[in-house]
This record gives sequence, structure tokens and C-alpha cells, in this order.
Amino acid sequence: MNYWETCIQEAFEDAGIEATKEQIDTVVCWVEGAHENYGMAHGHDAIPNPLQAENEQLKRELKRQMSKIICPECKGSGWEFVAGPVHSGMSSCHKCRGEGLVTA
Repeated sequence: MNYWETCIQEAFEDAGIEATKEQIDTVVCWVEGAHENYGMAHGHDAIPNPLQAENEQLKRELKRQMSKIICPECKGSGWEFVAGPVHSGMSSCHKCRGEGLVTA
């Protein structure tokens, strides 16, 4: 049994309609065709899937993140010691911007 045949049979049962196998097959054929034509007429086959686009973006981001290495300047801490003539202190690393990782 296919999807549309099951739907039509259940709809007929709920509505109290008795139909022969041939009648159900005819209705199924029309419903399948109408469904396909509706999708084509409204561009459902041409609309990009937003989840697929998001998935591709996340894959690119993951690949970029996986290509990173430990920052050679701060040794992965994200901080660097800044020494001046009058004072000194800690600052976020200028090379990795405090992330601790840089692109290889």
C-alpha cells in the first residue's frame, strides 16, 4: 500500500463512503497528480531548504575551527604580558585576539 492509497481509504471510511478498489485507485491517481502539480506550480521543488543552508554554513565553520592551531604568541592562553617603561600589565593577545587559537 502506498501513502496516498492509505490516506484515501481512511478518508472514505471516516466519511462513510464505500468505494471499489478501482474507484480508490482512480482517486489516488488524481490526488498524486494534483499534489505533484501543486508543488511544481508553487515552486516547492525550487525553494532552498533553510536547514540545508544552515548545515552547510555550520560545516564550513567547523572546518575553519578545526584548522586552527595554538597561538604561537600567547601559547594558547589568549593573554600577553605588556611591559612598558612606567607600567606593565596583561592584555588580550594581539595575534589571536584573546582566542588562544589562530588559523594555520
